[in-house]
Amino acid sequence: MESLREALRALLGPGTAFADLGATPPQPGRAFGRMLLWWLPPALLYGAFSAWNALGEYASLRAGHLPAWLGLLILPGLDSDSSVAFLRGLPAPPAAGTVALAVILLVPLSVVGIWLHDAVWDHTALWMLGALKAKRGFRATLLAESQALRIAALGSWIGLLGFIRGAGLWLALPLGLVEAYLWLFRGFALAAVHGLPAWKGVLATVLHAALLGLFTVLLLGLMVWMLGMAG
Repeated sequence: MESLREALRALLGPGTAFADLGATPPQPGRAFGRMLLWWLPPALLYGAFSAWNALGEYASLRAGHLPAWLGLLILPGLDSDSSVAFLRGLPAPPAAGTVALAVILLVPLSVVGIWLHDAVWDHTALWMLGALKAKRGFRATLLAESQALRIAALGSWIGLLGFIRGAGLWLALPLGLVEAYLWLFRGFALAAVHGLPAWKGVLATVLHAALLGLFTVLLLGLMVWMLGMAG
């Protein structure tokens, strides 16, 4: 319970939450284990609810219920009857046990993947900003990510509210703001572990987001160009 109170205090006061990270040699192993203990439960629930919703949507499609956007984005050139016939010919979904096993196996992999992704991109952003002069190394960034993501896991519990039927649309903006805050929250841990002012750590997370958005736009543009060439 004390750890939970400390985590809540950290969320409300991130400027001082990670003050001791830069005082000792980075040892990310134990912090990584604690991160998993905090993050995996809500992540597994999120994965289970997402799979359940996806199966429901897929069943609706196989029943011939054609969403308005599907004919425009996925089945161009087909009339409504042809689209319905196509959807009713879709294969049956996997068994519930198979889906559950996939969630159990894939969610931990995705959690570790997000941790590594954030560490690599945030460390690269710090390097681009010339903020690695203390030479604490990548292990320090791994430690910072573990500590920050462990606390940010509390936001994952809040994110589960988005699965409440009928409330998802109304909660979209508040949940989006929470997610944006938790994205920036990592910057305070990065700054502390690398001996930087807080704004530089936060700026690294902003640069990370900008680079990610840029590469996503470039990739989508490349895909559109390739489809145009193929057509």
